[in-house]
Amino acid sequence: MDIGRAFTFITEDDEWITKVGIGAILSLLSFLILPVFLLGGYLVGVTRNVKDGLPQPLPRWTNWEKLFMDGLYVAIAQLIYTLPFWLLVCIAGVVSVGIGGVGDQDVAAAGISAVVLVTVCLALLFLIALFFISPAIVIQYVRTDEFGATLRFGEVLGIARDHMGKILMAALAALVASLVLSAVVGALNVIPCLGQIVGLVIGIVAGPWLSMSIGHLYGQIAANVDMTKPPKPAF
Repeated sequence: MDIGRAFTFITEDDEWITKVGIGAILSLLSFLILPVFLLGGYLVGVTRNVKDGLPQPLPRWTNWEKLFMDGLYVAIAQLIYTLPFWLLVCIAGVVSVGIGGVGDQDVAAAGISAVVLVTVCLALLFLIALFFISPAIVIQYVRTDEFGATLRFGEVLGIARDHMGKILMAALAALVASLVLSAVVGALNVIPCLGQIVGLVIGIVAGPWLSMSIGHLYGQIAANVDMTKPPKPAF
């Protein structure tokens, strides 16, 4: 993976200021919910363009309907993959209520503590799995352009399994970049007026910039997935 290029390719686009600027505005308006799906769709668009080998993979903010639907489809798919987690929480809640009805308070407290401990451990394992599955959902979607393909669980899990190392590298690269940007903004905020203004600007554009970079990293992974046949299912 070319991690360095994922964070520098943006400025190679002649319209990068406009594209990043629009992303920054949508980020500020994300409390309206609708922009969240547009930003998600833009990440999908970057991933798709990198996979297809376009020299300037930043999409234009023109096909708003396509951006929205791409972001919506991926968000719905990711929500579906979290359903086992919510089922686990519900089961744990029901069991805890049942145990709470036991007459002996000490036994009930011990039983509830055991249920909570087991639930937390299972939830942690599930969240770790979801950490790798979420990028695989995006990759599966861009390689097929079909929402239904994201629900072919075996293929999605196969992508997550086969590219686990690269997905981890992408996440770590994004984390390091985020920490560096936070440190830069913190240092600039110490400088009155000009430094604070520059820090504010960097803080505003940091979100869309990182999202575009993550899309580039996902696109690099997607380019390595065999396009002639489905990934080998995990089960």
